[in-house]
Amino acid sequence: MSPVRWFRRWLRGDTRSPRDVDTAVRKALRSVLEGDLDAAEDLLSRAVRIDSDQVDAYLSLARLYRLRGEIGRAIRVHQNLLLRKDLRSEHRDEALLGLAGDFRKGGFLQRSIAAYEELLARRPGDQNALRALARLRADVRDYRRALELQRQLIRSEGRDGRAEEAQLLVEMAEAAHAEGKSDDARRALRRALRKDPRCVRAWIQLGTLEAERGRSKRALVAWRKVPELDRRSGAEVYQRLEASYAAIGRAREFEDYLRQLLEARAGDVDASLALARALSARGETDAAVAELRAVLERDAENLQAHAVLSRVLLAEGSEADAVKELGELVEVLERSGVLEKREFTG
Repeated sequence: MSPVRWFRRWLRGDTRSPRDVDTAVRKALRSVLEGDLDAAEDLLSRAVRIDSDQVDAYLSLARLYRLRGEIGRAIRVHQNLLLRKDLRSEHRDEALLGLAGDFRKGGFLQRSIAAYEELLARRPGDQNALRALARLRADVRDYRRALELQRQLIRSEGRDGRAEEAQLLVEMAEAAHAEGKSDDARRALRRALRKDPRCVRAWIQLGTLEAERGRSKRALVAWRKVPELDRRSGAEVYQRLEASYAAIGRAREFEDYLRQLLEARAGDVDASLALARALSARGETDAAVAELRAVLERDAENLQAHAVLSRVLLAEGSEADAVKELGELVEVLERSGVLEKREFTG
């Protein structure tokens, strides 16, 4: 034992090795709470040497290895436990759950899935296994099994999980879209929206699919839902909405739509910025600047508003005002900590 570790134990009044497993495990727990993982490992190792039948000590040691990122050692401990013929059923389940977690943290997804599936075969209602396995199945794009497990988990917890099912279906749609399977993606999105009509991700993706097929009006319907459901997500679709309105020859209606949103909820910064950009693009610079100034009156530290105002002023040719606005933007960046303020000397 190193002098430093001995001194730590001396400070705790613990210069002798523990003589029973319970004492060793208690002291190991205290060491973990104190952040001394080396001492905890030493104590747990002593505990299993005192009595190799103390499975709880082995399980605690494996958890400690995983906590320290020593996945290989954690796996070996759990695997060795599972090889024992005398292991009680509850300990076997706990070791199997631990092994599945080791594989997951180590990035061995298929091995983790196999371990969780084995545990579920033994304990079909295990909520920890259901939750982890549903996520893992989705990660490897086995969405049918993921949905089945998610529903099983929801039933076992006795709650409404339609929104979670919708999110999984959106993931399925995004994966299908990435593989060029647009029809499969559309079907998954329709299912998602039947589960949760307020699923913003589903509306965004549905609009994307419709736009790709040249169905600008249907894309508009989908994307208009987004800021109505969640104003914070509006920024994700405003440019797409503007392009869709233009595609059907109704560009001015985009501005009308934004004004309607702002009438319904004054102070929507993203809608105001989108309106300012649209006005500037149409040459109504004064109206665009007024819109941006109004945003900055409410929130003088808004970085986006400063940046957009600078661009609008530069496009108009008001270089002096643009430079002044850029200076204010730099000051905001410095105050927010994004930029480090420095003094330059000649």
